[in-house]
Amino acid sequence: MIVCMPQTVAGSGLECHDFCRRRGFEERQAISYEATLLFSPSAPVDERNLFAGRSEQIRKLIETVSELGKHVVLYGERGVGKTSLANVVRFLFPTLIRDILVIREQIDPTDNFSSIWKKVFKDVTVTSRVNGKDINVPLSDFYEGIITPDDVRREMTNCFFASQLPIVIVDEFDKAQDEDLRPLIANLIKSLSDYSVNITIILVGVADDVGDLVGENESIARCIEQIHMPRMSNIEMREILEKRIPQLGLTIHIDALWKIITLARGLPSYVHLLGMYAVQDAAKHRSSRISEEHVDAAINRVLSRSQESIQREYAAAVHTNRTDTLFREVLLACALAIPDDRGVFTPKAVVGPLTKILDREIKIANFQNHLKKFISPERANILIRRGKERAYKFRFRDPMMQPYVIMKGVEEGLVEAKALDVLSSPSKSELPI
Repeated sequence: MIVCMPQTVAGSGLECHDFCRRRGFEERQAISYEATLLFSPSAPVDERNLFAGRSEQIRKLIETVSELGKHVVLYGERGVGKTSLANVVRFLFPTLIRDILVIREQIDPTDNFSSIWKKVFKDVTVTSRVNGKDINVPLSDFYEGIITPDDVRREMTNCFFASQLPIVIVDEFDKAQDEDLRPLIANLIKSLSDYSVNITIILVGVADDVGDLVGENESIARCIEQIHMPRMSNIEMREILEKRIPQLGLTIHIDALWKIITLARGLPSYVHLLGMYAVQDAAKHRSSRISEEHVDAAINRVLSRSQESIQREYAAAVHTNRTDTLFREVLLACALAIPDDRGVFTPKAVVGPLTKILDREIKIANFQNHLKKFISPERANILIRRGKERAYKFRFRDPMMQPYVIMKGVEEGLVEAKALDVLSSPSKSELPI
């Protein structure tokens, strides 16, 4: 055992035990700060070595970009990591043969076809003769007015060398409200494909299917690769933690890791958020191993710092003046229901979780009316219903609401071991990562 004797540390003006205490504080502060750099709950991941999973989507991206005349529509729920994948596209390809050129533009609701391509053209430079000298100027300088699909095709044909592999990423495409944009983009994609222009366009947006983004256009079906971004698998979410926690000099108990993964419900932003807060709580308590207690503290921080809109909508969905309406319990059971990779669940999937929460046998008829209420403005339209009668399926309108509902259940004591088997795992002392 090391005993710290009261003596002055040279040059510090501090007694030894004060110096050690301060040094320990600084180390904890360093870990807490480094955690905010490694985890990205609010911003897309933009470093290849920190990007986790998505091997199937990466494979399809590489194959499509490598195929002349083929373009990509990358779609899925909000918060599943589409922009993060778009951010690391430049790192996915071997650069020994061709030079990867990535231009990424983000859409806002006021954009139209011309404004989008003016953004792109600002990032493309061409050589122009001015006063007898060759200078590089943005391509956008030559377009003050409307830009047509034919303008784009001609410029993209002439701007790049055969040794270059240009990729134009149009992110948050779903936000655009201009009615003419989608048919013009479809026309451009078909034209680029027909003329075998050496460029790949990647459209990224929130959608249930490709038709929601580019419309039902059969003429471009052969020109695009539809890449759906599902929610993350448990293995992929674990990889997020495995790539970060060891860099901080920490380990994590398997039960703590499993709890983070289960609470996140396949949404990487929640893995980042819970992971970051759990690390910071472990550092605060001078622990080199993250335990369930640290994850529980992380849950409290997530709930207190959640967006006001989520807190408000949750309150509206479960509000009641009666004690027997069970809106809170039914919504929690919906959040715990096992969904498909698009976050969709059936009423039958709600039966098991609700049975455990209430500790009594439950049938669909017992909560059918609650589901109807949850798709109404009265309950903040917290759920969306799809399908036909007797075959209805549901999902949370905002995917970020689902983990929030579960964490509220944990906070309010509705989620216990008996009610939620999925938050437990075989007890192991430590997960070696």
